[in-house]
Amino acid sequence: MPTSLSTGVFAVAITAAIALSGLSMWRAHEATRVSETMAETIAETIGSLTAEAEMPSVSSSETLTNLTTLVETDPEGAVALVRQVLTTHPEILEEAIAALDVVRAEDEAQRVASALEESAEALYRAETASVLGNPDGAITVVEFLDYNCSFCKRAHGDISRLIAENSDVRVLVRDFPVLGPGSLEAAQVASAFRTIGGDMGLFLDRMMAEELEPAGAALATSVALQLGADEEALNNAMTAASIMEPIGETYALADALGIRGTPAFVIGGELIVGAVGFDRLSEAVQAERDRLNPL
Repeated sequence: MPTSLSTGVFAVAITAAIALSGLSMWRAHEATRVSETMAETIAETIGSLTAEAEMPSVSSSETLTNLTTLVETDPEGAVALVRQVLTTHPEILEEAIAALDVVRAEDEAQRVASALEESAEALYRAETASVLGNPDGAITVVEFLDYNCSFCKRAHGDISRLIAENSDVRVLVRDFPVLGPGSLEAAQVASAFRTIGGDMGLFLDRMMAEELEPAGAALATSVALQLGADEEALNNAMTAASIMEPIGETYALADALGIRGTPAFVIGGELIVGAVGFDRLSEAVQAERDRLNPL
């Protein structure tokens, strides 16, 4: 019975095949890591093909030497070898795609973890966010929000319920205007209202009401004045040079974390994107609580 070929060598061969076939979707390091997960299956398959062709078996060391030489001296031959296996057994490609998804998920998790660690000081700075819930809560939920985002409006009810049912939760709402000039104007008014001591909980409740017109400076200013803002003080805060600082900080944080849309949430070491519902947010809060209070 023919012996299986070396996993490492097949990884090299597959990587060569990927590179020379021009599959730009595979980054080099992904190709190498995914190739290693495919190698054993391909080795077994080639062993079967060798047996069917009644070719003499060779030792593992001889195989290693021969295939290494093939990759180095005849890369097109290595491509042909791998292509033959993949054509005969295309299900291997499904395994490769699944492995690539795992690789990308692992890479993304590591990237987010590093970004959260590096950005922690700015991310949890209450002075540049609207604070809801218990300001001294042990568990912090950071939300990235756009006042014109329908999904943010849907998620606002989940956040309100989360606060109501968890007395140890602090929510930092970061204005992340990504849906046009109106969103930026509303975020600037929110920043000014927060600066003069406005009730941001009530402001957010009003602004997140789904029946309201599209958000902009006019709507946000109207809401702030309805909630008791002094018009002159609000205007002065709006024209201050520092008005964009909190928003700029949030843009930088979003860029570092890879956040492209709203809503997005950071709970503990986890980044959650989208209006995922109350149960998913509650699960993440409980996970953070368990981490902070291990048995």
